[in-house]
Amino acid sequence: MRSLILLVGRLLILGWLASAPAVMAQAQPNVVISGEVSAVVRKNILQHLGLGSEHCQISERRRAVLLDGADEKIRQALQALGYYHARWHSALSSNDQCWTITIELTPGTATTLDRVQVEIDGDARNDPAFARLLETSLPKTGEQLNHDQYETLKQSLQKLAQQRGYAESHFTRQQLQISLESQRADILLGFNSGPRYHFGSVNFEQAVFDDAFLAQFLPFSAATPFHAPLLGQFQQSLINSRYFDQVVVTQLPPERGTQQIPVQVVLTPGPRYSTSLGVGVATDTGPRGSIGFRNNRANQKGHRYGADAQLSRVKSIISLEYQIPLQQPDTEFVTLKTGWEEEDTDSADSETWFVGAAHSRSLDNGWIRTLDLVYRVESFAVGDDRSSTELVVPGIGWQKTRADNPAYPFTGWRTRFSLRGAAESLGSDLSFLQLQGSGKYILPLLGGRLLGRLEGGLSLMSNFEEMPSSFRFFAGGDNSVRGYDYEELGPLNDGGDVVGGRHLLTASVEYDYPVYKNYALAVFYDVGNAFDNSSFTLKRSFGVGLRWRSPLGPIRLDLAFPDTSEQAFRIHLSMGPDL
Repeated sequence: MRSLILLVGRLLILGWLASAPAVMAQAQPNVVISGEVSAVVRKNILQHLGLGSEHCQISERRRAVLLDGADEKIRQALQALGYYHARWHSALSSNDQCWTITIELTPGTATTLDRVQVEIDGDARNDPAFARLLETSLPKTGEQLNHDQYETLKQSLQKLAQQRGYAESHFTRQQLQISLESQRADILLGFNSGPRYHFGSVNFEQAVFDDAFLAQFLPFSAATPFHAPLLGQFQQSLINSRYFDQVVVTQLPPERGTQQIPVQVVLTPGPRYSTSLGVGVATDTGPRGSIGFRNNRANQKGHRYGADAQLSRVKSIISLEYQIPLQQPDTEFVTLKTGWEEEDTDSADSETWFVGAAHSRSLDNGWIRTLDLVYRVESFAVGDDRSSTELVVPGIGWQKTRADNPAYPFTGWRTRFSLRGAAESLGSDLSFLQLQGSGKYILPLLGGRLLGRLEGGLSLMSNFEEMPSSFRFFAGGDNSVRGYDYEELGPLNDGGDVVGGRHLLTASVEYDYPVYKNYALAVFYDVGNAFDNSSFTLKRSFGVGLRWRSPLGPIRLDLAFPDTSEQAFRIHLSMGPDL
């Protein structure tokens, strides 16, 4: 045993000795600057000396070369910041470990700006973008001279001109006049932008869509003054449409004869057909599966259609839809839909056939607005009552989601609102108005996440007993009040059966904290119920949970303890995104 320990010790010593030259080779020389020197001056001198690539083991000849060139680099570094009367002395010293350059520096008085004059001619003279640039970037009289600031100003003028289509722009004057005697400097610039060019022809290289359809993505026309960021917006719109695997938008050389800048667009279409297959499990639904089919290019005008089926022991949906893009194809479209839906819970059973249309539009402020009109035929059973209804239901909804990381956000929120109703005067069997809203918010807290959830619903109608079960409110389940079964909570009939309520209010607060790799522990408190009037009882629960960021998405396992229930606790398993 002792021999083994000695052998390991020798190996460690040999390993250290072998690595010592490499460690020493990585050591770098030092630069010591003395005197009343600001951090800006010190940093600029170090950058100009450029000793970051040198090491301690260089030859004496190499050190001498570096020292000989140091004075010129120090001079350049100081003059770049306006110090034209600085005095310094540099020396090199060394020891057994490394070598050091010592600089004794007296910067002196810095040169300041006297006149700062920038004259812009051409179309840019009346361009507000250039006025804003000069307002924010132009050095002020009395400021310390900084050569980098002068060069940056010139580069900013050239860059802005390129972005805004001034293809003939050029400087007519570039002068930085420095008086060493008075220690004053003048910046004198003349910039002629020439005419501002417009967007020219747009050439699409592709063979699957009508050019007229693709032109609807354009955020500009041939009469629009050129502005390079519009090309980025155009490219992003094509990407967001999900029609293409690759999008390349290129600005071609300007055409001086027509004063236009043409654009070339190379598009690689995505697959025409796609399928999806999914499986999952949750306490609310039990095992579930889904399958989908899409034709992403039904025709050259960008129409799409698809079919989806979602099956579980609690809720199943089969639907068909046909999507038609409108004037702004990436943000606005009409969807025609039809399908069948069945739901079977401990509180209600229903079977619904539906057909309808929806108009969806992404607004400039990030909200998605949807207008829809749906004809529904529903057969349902709630408690001891069975009935059927025919409804024509118009509605409007808004939703918005923001997250720093959609897969696992530490900061984010999701908000949804909807208003829908029916009227006997429009062909429905009954009249009602219903408002729903929900929100979920996630904030970082003490190394973990604080999650808040709120959901509410309000129904206005006179004969609620005729309301189909799919429009009634229930509470309880994985994403409602945990500790209770799916849709277990709500008003009761005379026989003690849950029949659903006119209104809904649920809330939750949760905190999860990472404990190991992709695992986190959580604690939570839920409250809520469905009800008919202001006299109702809020059901409560609390519990602990385990969170796993799996390759398939977040998976949540909760142990919830309700305040009143036949069960002392309930286990909840759910999966899906947090927002």
